[in-house]
Amino acid sequence: MDLLHRRLDGVAGPLVLGFSGGLDSTVLLHALVRAGFGPRVRALHVAHGLQTASRDWPQHCARECAALSVSYDTLDLSLDMDLDLAPGPNLEDRARQARRQALLAATPEDGALLLAHHADDQAETLLLRLLRGAGPAGLAAMSADSRYAGRRLLRPLLEVTRVELADVAAGWGLRWVEDPTNAEPTADRNFLRQAVIPLLQQRWPALVETLGRNARRQGEVAAMLDQLADADRAALLRPDGGLELAGFAALPAVRQRNLLHGWLRAEGLQVPAERFLQRVLDELPDAAEDRMPEVAWSQAAFLRYRGALYLLPSAARVPISGPYALRLEQGASVSLGPLTVRVAAVALPSEGAPHALYLPRHLQSVQIGPAPAGARLLQGGMHRDLRELWRAAGIPPWERRRLPVVLAPSPDASVSGAPVLLAAARAGLADGLSLAPGEPAWCLAWHHS
Repeated sequence: MDLLHRRLDGVAGPLVLGFSGGLDSTVLLHALVRAGFGPRVRALHVAHGLQTASRDWPQHCARECAALSVSYDTLDLSLDMDLDLAPGPNLEDRARQARRQALLAATPEDGALLLAHHADDQAETLLLRLLRGAGPAGLAAMSADSRYAGRRLLRPLLEVTRVELADVAAGWGLRWVEDPTNAEPTADRNFLRQAVIPLLQQRWPALVETLGRNARRQGEVAAMLDQLADADRAALLRPDGGLELAGFAALPAVRQRNLLHGWLRAEGLQVPAERFLQRVLDELPDAAEDRMPEVAWSQAAFLRYRGALYLLPSAARVPISGPYALRLEQGASVSLGPLTVRVAAVALPSEGAPHALYLPRHLQSVQIGPAPAGARLLQGGMHRDLRELWRAAGIPPWERRRLPVVLAPSPDASVSGAPVLLAAARAGLADGLSLAPGEPAWCLAWHHS
């Protein structure tokens, strides 16, 4: 009970418990109630319907919570049925990630998500990551107190063994459900649990405790490496988020690699296979100045542009769609894929917002979308190539594909029928549409969806 108070007394809000109904979460539920946290607990069972036996688990969990007067809900979760749902590590990992996302989404900002992982889970995780070639951050395995997706995630039983939990459950006369997939040796974790770890414990009885201690030490090493990566990145950081490649190339190779690892973790991205990071080190620093090479994988990409190195999540590279018709009236909106544009009637401010365009109020409808090929903006009596205007402003190619432009039908369809460019983000208005501060205007503001 003292362990729970040390872990939880600093949490002001609700305690959301991931309650599977198994041994571990059942012990944690009863321990929370016995420690006086029951009124603050909200137990959540994530039902994904992958097993026939699991259909009865929500009812079992509901009965357990009702007997303890603990708040309870079931979260029905549907995995993407287009994916391969055959048994194996892929399904196990997808189901685990989906459960965690659902639980985190139900956790208030001032609360905490409680998971019942224990010392044996920690040992299994460390061995799995060791066999997959993880570095110190991966070998730190699971943290007892961390933040994920803006929420606090606590594992108060992480130093308690499975045997100790079973003894507690027997002493308290608890009932729980058994997951039949835990007996299937095809899953890597189950193979370690059933065949490898028992064999190792015959030779090293304190294996679980030793691996847990090693995980904590690896966590300390990972924290120091992250601090070094943060310092190196801060020293090279440009205002636009890129890193000076000249300074990056001057670092020793081991610090270059550590910087990339730390940068990825700081952005909440998984570190890709080492071959991707090696390509970054081999191809980007020495590329010709007129080239814009990139190394991309499913989650993100490293890119070189104008002497700097950039890291972009895949979502940040999705181009906008269109053009779409947009009626200029208060509250109108249109989706351009990754951007949503909204219209508001305003007085032109002396300094416009960075993610907005301002049009004269006499306009009633326009088209909005990406810049057409060869788009030119009439400014200063000259038709200027929009791509050149953006390039001169230092806007990288991936941002240009996400900047909206405002178009109107050609006034002389008999000539070309091409739309007329009225305005472009980061380039301004065409001649004849100028506005003075305080003048009535339509504000077209956008944000990422």
